[in-house]
Amino acid sequence: MVEQVPPATKRYPLTSLLGDLGVLPFVLLAGLMVQAALSGLGWYSAVLFGLSAAQGFMAYSAVILSFLAGALWERSRLAQSDGPTGQARALILLSNLVALVAWSCLLLFSVAPNIMILTICLLALSYISLLWVERSSQAFSSTRALFGGSYESMRLRITLIVVSGHLLVAAVMVAELA
Repeated sequence: MVEQVPPATKRYPLTSLLGDLGVLPFVLLAGLMVQAALSGLGWYSAVLFGLSAAQGFMAYSAVILSFLAGALWERSRLAQSDGPTGQARALILLSNLVALVAWSCLLLFSVAPNIMILTICLLALSYISLLWVERSSQAFSSTRALFGGSYESMRLRITLIVVSGHLLVAAVMVAELA
């Protein structure tokens, strides 16, 4: 059974704050890449603290995606009161698969930088898939019980911003190929 958190503990505002702050690197790095592309230097010239903005974007994305996969694992575990069900097992396996996809994206980029567009799109698709699975599972019910209904809108809003950043970065990369 999911432990109910009294409203007085106000756990959601911290979750919301951390979620919102977690979006900032996506926005900053995507913005740097767009600015570099518009300046005529090319998106690949964008750097932050001497590091490639594209590499930073993909590495940060993979880390956050892995974090969300781990959170899904934990929520699926907590949602089960009578032992593991088929859905709980599937969610745990899926969370591992998503974490491995994120790791693979890092390897793809470091092995073959010319497939960065594929890597960015794969990461974006993984965020969408994770949100869809989360919302259609019992794990989401346990999260709603823990944080309240506003978690749902926060999670959707943040995912839309993150996926939009991925699509913007992919579009900038494709535009320079033409």
